Amino acid sequence: MSRTRRIRFSVLFLYLFFILTGVLMLYPFWYVLMFSLSDPLRASVNKLNLYPSHFSLSTYKYVLTQPFLYTGFKNTIIVTVFGTLISMLLTIGCAYPLSKESLRGRKFLFSLIFFTMLFNGGLIPTYIVIKQLHMIDSLWALMVPSAVSVYNMLIMIKFYKGIPSELIESAKMDGAGDWYVLLRIVVPLSGAVNATIGLIYAVSRWNEFLPGVLYINDQSKRVLQVVLNGMLREDSLANQPGLQDLASSPESIKMAAVVISIVPILAVYPYLQKYFVKGMLLGSVKG
Repeated sequence: MSRTRRIRFSVLFLYLFFILTGVLMLYPFWYVLMFSLSDPLRASVNKLNLYPSHFSLSTYKYVLTQPFLYTGFKNTIIVTVFGTLISMLLTIGCAYPLSKESLRGRKFLFSLIFFTMLFNGGLIPTYIVIKQLHMIDSLWALMVPSAVSVYNMLIMIKFYKGIPSELIESAKMDGAGDWYVLLRIVVPLSGAVNATIGLIYAVSRWNEFLPGVLYINDQSKRVLQVVLNGMLREDSLANQPGLQDLASSPESIKMAAVVISIVPILAVYPYLQKYFVKGMLLGSVKG
C-alpha cells in the first residue's frame, strides 16, 4: 500500500471514528427529547424513540404550569450567578499568590489545601457547621460551603505559572503593586482559563441537587433540580385530575424535566466554547 493510500485510509478511519463518537454522544439527548415529545402511554411502550410516538406536549404543559417551577428557576439563577462570582473571586485570590515560589509558607498552605481533596469533614459535621452559621433555609448555604474547588484552583495555579515573569517584573519596576498586577495584567491575560473555570463552576451550581435537599426546607427557596424532582413523584401526578396518563408513565415527566434543566446550559455554552477549549489546552501545556 502506497503512502498516499495509507494517509487517505487513516483520514477516512478518523472521520468514521469521530462521526460514530458524535452519534453515540448525541443519541442520549435525542432519545430524551423524542421521549418527552411523545404521548406518555405510547412512549412507555416504544422504548426506542428515534422520533416522537404520537406527538404530544402534555408533559411540557404539566411541567411548565407548576407553581414553583419559575421560583426554582429564579433561585437557581441567583445561586448560579452569585455562586460562580464568589467562587471565581476566591479561586483567583488563592491561586495567584500560591503560584509564586517566593510566598512564605507556600508548601504548608499547599499541603493544607491538597488535604481537602483527599478528605472532607463528612455530611453530618458539614450540616452542623452550616446550622451553627444560621444558613439553613438560606441560599448562602448553596454558595459558600462549596465556593472553592481545589482541582479548579490547581488548574489556575498552573496557568499563572506560565505567564511570563518579565511582564510582572516590568510592571513592578514602573511602580505597580500586587493588586494592580493581578487585576490589570494577570486577569486579562487569563481570559481563556477564567472562562473555562467559570463555566465549570456555573454548570456545577446549576445542577446541584443534594445541598438543596439538605439545607433548604422553605419551598420558596428551593432550586430548580429540587423542584423538578418533586414533580416526578407518581403520587403527585395521580392525585391531579386529567393527569392519569402521566401518572402511568412518569418517565415522560422525567425526560421533559431533563430537557428543561439543560436547555439554559446548551444556550450559553456555544458562546463560551472557544474559551473553554482554549483554556483546557492552555492549562495542559503551560507550567
